Amino acid sequence: MAEESEIGLRQKLRDDFVSGGPDAHTDEALLELLLSYALSIGNPEPLARKLILEFGGLDNVLSSDFDTLCKIKGVKSYTATLLKLAGYLRANETAEDQRNRGLRKPQQRLIEYQPLSDQKPIGPSHKEKPLRKTNIARRKSDLFTNSVLKEAIEILPSLPDTEDMGTIRAFLKENLPFSGQNTRDRYVPYIVNRLFPEGKADLALRSFAKIYPGSQELRDACFYRFCKQEPLMFHIYSELLIPAVGYGRLDRSKIRDYLTSRYPSSKVINLSAKAIINTLVAGGAAQSDRKKISFSYRDPSIASLAFVIHSEFPQPGMYEILNVELNPAIKAMFWNPDKLLPGLYELRNRGILAKISEIDRFRQFTTKFTLEELVKYLGKERIIQ
Repeated sequence: MAEESEIGLRQKLRDDFVSGGPDAHTDEALLELLLSYALSIGNPEPLARKLILEFGGLDNVLSSDFDTLCKIKGVKSYTATLLKLAGYLRANETAEDQRNRGLRKPQQRLIEYQPLSDQKPIGPSHKEKPLRKTNIARRKSDLFTNSVLKEAIEILPSLPDTEDMGTIRAFLKENLPFSGQNTRDRYVPYIVNRLFPEGKADLALRSFAKIYPGSQELRDACFYRFCKQEPLMFHIYSELLIPAVGYGRLDRSKIRDYLTSRYPSSKVINLSAKAIINTLVAGGAAQSDRKKISFSYRDPSIASLAFVIHSEFPQPGMYEILNVELNPAIKAMFWNPDKLLPGLYELRNRGILAKISEIDRFRQFTTKFTLEELVKYLGKERIIQ
């Protein structure tokens, strides 16, 4: 009878996935299904739950080291191999592959963030550059259960001077401020997946960290990249924080209630709510005590605004100012909307933007740097000052 029950459970996992049931594409359900092919006997749910709690989400499970996975009780070498295979396929799937898979998307997942800056720069002088294939198109999880943003911001200025992720991972495993080696191993994917989503430790962020160590500018840059990789933060901003900005505070329980209503079947609501609050605090967007978080609009610093603008509009060219004012990632920075346009003019005055035009309905700004060129310019300006 027990064997028949296990067979029925595994078949239900497969049937729910194929039919696109409302709870079939959560991190827990997807990992259960994957583990059902690795475990010859037993219910895969307890191990799936343990892995989600240990690593904080499916992405972090699949991107963890083989040896780190094998240290988890219940994970044998063949199970770790299957997880790493799934992680490899997930990371190397292109956006076009995802669109053509034909699988029905889960109903409870958030709408994927589509930056307004995906448009090409406007103007006849723009020459389109060939797109470089990266690994950033992998499907994102919504809930996350660990922030580690504070630790990432603190260690970022000390990273080795290399783009090689193997070297960066090894450095983090040795130097993250946690006493247990297993804990350091688990937290490495959180940092590298969020701050370096293209699979290399890009020079722009590493140089920015060395120019602005321990500053709000660095917190802004890291918070920005974090939110881009965890789009749930955009929804927390628009659906919880903005409606309460007039009060300047929000009960912490409201975040848990919001997550519960959106993910009623999730078992990691409390962990996710805590991680969201820790992220807001680490990024300098809010303060928190045991019962509430406090926040208000902030004035953007010149360096922070420049970094985010050149990240959202990476190709030098002309863009609509409206696309800055409506951009979800820029809104999530919790910068005062009335300060964005003056901030653009200040960037122009400092030689960072080439031009700003406001003629009737035509409101445009022109960039002249790539992100890496911008950071190099900021470094020179910092030395002069």
